[in-house]
Amino acid sequence: MRMVRRIAVYGKGGIGKSTVSSNLTAALSDMGIRVMQIGCDPKHDSTRGLMGGREQTTVLDYLKSVPPSERVLSGVVSEGYKGCLCVEAGGPEPGIGCAGRGIISAFDLLNELGADSVGTDMVLYDVLGDVVCGGFAVPMRNGYADTVYIVTSGEFMSIYAANNILRGTSNYDPDRIGGIIFNSRGDPAEDDRVRRFSEAVGVPVVAKIGRSEIFMEAEKQGRTVVEAFPDSDVAGTFRELAKYVAGEKRYTAHFLEEHELEMLILGRASYSNSVQETKVVYEAPKKRLPYSSRNFSFGEPLGGCAFSGASATCSSVRGLSVILHSTRNCAHFTVQLAGLSTIGFIKNNRRTIPSYLDLDIVSTDMKESDMVFGGNRVLKDTLEARIAAGAKDIVVITGCAPGIMGDDVAEICTTAESEHPGVSVLLLAEDGNATGDYMQGVIDAAVGMLGKFSVRGSTVPDTVNLVGCKTMATEVMNEIELITGLLKEIGIGVNCVLPGISDMEDMRNAPNAAANLRMNTDKFSEKICNFLEDEYGMETLPVPVRGGLAGTREWIGCVASFFHKEKEAGELLARMEKKFGGMFSGHRSLLEGKRAVLLSMTRDVSWILEAMDACGVELTAGYVFNRPDYSRDLDSSLIPEGFEIFSQKDIPRVLESIRASSPDILMSMVPMDLGPAVFQARIPITAGIDPFAGKALMDSIARSILAPGSEGWRKDVAGE
Repeated sequence: MRMVRRIAVYGKGGIGKSTVSSNLTAALSDMGIRVMQIGCDPKHDSTRGLMGGREQTTVLDYLKSVPPSERVLSGVVSEGYKGCLCVEAGGPEPGIGCAGRGIISAFDLLNELGADSVGTDMVLYDVLGDVVCGGFAVPMRNGYADTVYIVTSGEFMSIYAANNILRGTSNYDPDRIGGIIFNSRGDPAEDDRVRRFSEAVGVPVVAKIGRSEIFMEAEKQGRTVVEAFPDSDVAGTFRELAKYVAGEKRYTAHFLEEHELEMLILGRASYSNSVQETKVVYEAPKKRLPYSSRNFSFGEPLGGCAFSGASATCSSVRGLSVILHSTRNCAHFTVQLAGLSTIGFIKNNRRTIPSYLDLDIVSTDMKESDMVFGGNRVLKDTLEARIAAGAKDIVVITGCAPGIMGDDVAEICTTAESEHPGVSVLLLAEDGNATGDYMQGVIDAAVGMLGKFSVRGSTVPDTVNLVGCKTMATEVMNEIELITGLLKEIGIGVNCVLPGISDMEDMRNAPNAAANLRMNTDKFSEKICNFLEDEYGMETLPVPVRGGLAGTREWIGCVASFFHKEKEAGELLARMEKKFGGMFSGHRSLLEGKRAVLLSMTRDVSWILEAMDACGVELTAGYVFNRPDYSRDLDSSLIPEGFEIFSQKDIPRVLESIRASSPDILMSMVPMDLGPAVFQARIPITAGIDPFAGKALMDSIARSILAPGSEGWRKDVAGE
């Protein structure tokens, strides 16, 4: 198999790499070496001098316009001077897309179409500018160029770029530098600067190309100097360079630190290293993020991405059309969250979120070409399609790709609104997880929808917003129904459920509730309430919804006090307490006198303690695990006196203490190795909001105690 040499020509933008590359290819071709020159610049002008000034179809334009089944190598490879092969990678329009990603896509397509099997002796990569990103660094990676040449002039910024290229090469394989090609600008001091740099980094100058008018004349003819003026001194220089390149000599990449480079070339120390000369003139205030999630606020590991959180929240609102501006796999993943949630509702015989059964959600389905040329067009087309289908209220949520590509999503959304009166488009620029975790996406969705679609009007008396519903929670619809029912009994209506599981009419009316009632103690509920307070001056009731009789008594009492419904609340609570008192007579006969240890992952254990008390169960010890999450948001005063708060490192000691106390029952969120003598009852990791939640726990304990001590089914089967 013939070995193909691969060389890359790098250097500062505008330094003359394409001129050097094409003349080098021409000189190598004169030597009988068959070269494939690949121009890696969106300007796609690297190979014009080899093709008589003709342009050719770029790889990326070909990738964009030709279906995969119809692509052939001849569509992107043209024959030039003396049989050399010419390829232009191309790139997106200035200001959009990602040229670096374009290089990767172009190389992938060339490999796929068999560019390595066309019988070349050498591949020459003419690479754009500096090593600015991973895409432009591809030619210097292992498996691509085995030799790197650096074109520089004697100007400081050109040498600075050359030094960066040496730094970039050292990140891969440093022993691949072919040499420095000195493209002179005609400055008398240039030679000395380039010489000093060459000596400092240990890489020789392998060619010096002087300024000459014949470069311009050859360019007018659409030819290289080697072809147009073969007898010129410049053409001779390129022939000597071609011989050197064919010799395969290489050097190790060394680079200078910035202060060393400035001292060497400019004769002064870098200002950035002179602390005495640094003076802070103005320090910008830190950006306040008042509506950030717990994980984002405290720098904790992100749980999920904001893109998914925003999608799950917005798609739960009936009447809101959701556009996911992302790749298909990201959209598929986040839509599956809603699907899996719905399956969970059905499997557990729970009410489902209505909009999850018929999702109004589409993806722009960004493909590889959109990664290169930008996703503006596909987003515009998707928006227009949704509007044509009758959508009036639309939200666009961005995944990772648009943020990386720099798509002008805001302008597209604004233009769509201006061109279609009556259409409202909300942009949630989450850019995947760039803005934070899943809960940050939930908060952003709530704040965005309230800010975009809500209209402040007259306050609706005796109504509250329920704030803090969790779209992924199996019990969420039951909890909303339960809270709504209890509020109705004291004459209070629900105005809107937030952040989702509502409809657009309720969302528009959200600022007009008399108050906000938190459905839980999570920080995301608090942040949404903060926004409603800041933006619309709405009041949030101080006590959130809690489960158990004591918790219900507290939050119902708070609502009643605010709305002056003390009489109605008193009657409701009296009925509940009477019902509660009659729930445990049978349990007491089985459980009275039993000794129990309680180990909880949440600070709110009142609902368990009141059920234990009703059954006559004695609490011998109580422990609360100090979780680094929302459970910290509960007031520490909820932890009963005598309970110990423990952390991960304390688990062995706590376990030994529980064993030593020999309880009859362990109530815990996880099973522990305590032997068969201790009955273990599993309690939920998070407390529910049911006033009678403790009964279900006691039911499970009573059933287990009534179960036979040994199995008997074998005897039944054997007929014994």
